[in-house]
Amino acid sequence: MSTVVAGPPEVEVEYPEGPKVPEGDLQVRRRAELHFALRHWLAERPDADAAWASSDINVYYKQGDPTVVVAPDVAVAFGVNVEALDGQSTYRVWDAGAPPIFVLEVASPTTVAIDVTVKPARYAELGVQEYWRFDPTGGELLQPPLQGEHRRSGRWEPIGIAHNADGTLTGRSSALGLELHWRPPKLRLYDPADGRWLLDPDDLLEARRDAESRAEAAEAELTELRRRLKRRGAPA
Repeated sequence: MSTVVAGPPEVEVEYPEGPKVPEGDLQVRRRAELHFALRHWLAERPDADAAWASSDINVYYKQGDPTVVVAPDVAVAFGVNVEALDGQSTYRVWDAGAPPIFVLEVASPTTVAIDVTVKPARYAELGVQEYWRFDPTGGELLQPPLQGEHRRSGRWEPIGIAHNADGTLTGRSSALGLELHWRPPKLRLYDPADGRWLLDPDDLLEARRDAESRAEAAEAELTELRRRLKRRGAPA
């Protein structure tokens, strides 16, 4: 993708898509689940036409300088121009109209050090309000496996994480109004306003299987009823 920086002479600047950081299946699956859940949740909101969730794409936030870039595993933005983002392979803040307000990194052995030491400063510069880190291994890379920070008075301050008796972890995102629950093996999102979990692909698959099972059971009952009526000589 490219844009033209204003001012004589006009200079065409390239804003590349990649490079992509190698990830394991565990990280890819957890990231995809969260992105899916957030996209569907945002689509149901009254401000859906100005809300956006992205996953693992380059976010450029200094027009004219393609070296100033970050690529959050998951990001959510509000008050943006969705038409300028839909179908694009990069996120350019000056086109979108606003930076992401929420970002989350899924830790991997190759990225966890950068997530902890480098990314906080970059996300502060970008204008992010909340930065979350999640270890899908359950503690091999981060302790605790769920960590969050929000910006207050120009500094990152930790978000309290509840360590529950059943071994799960819970934190609240003020930026999204959602609760983050580490319920091995997944990080699930809960909407306390609606009293429901945000759906991920496994939920939809389970719902489809349940619907198919109910349809098969209903068909079996109907077949049995017809058989009984036939034995009694009644019209089926």
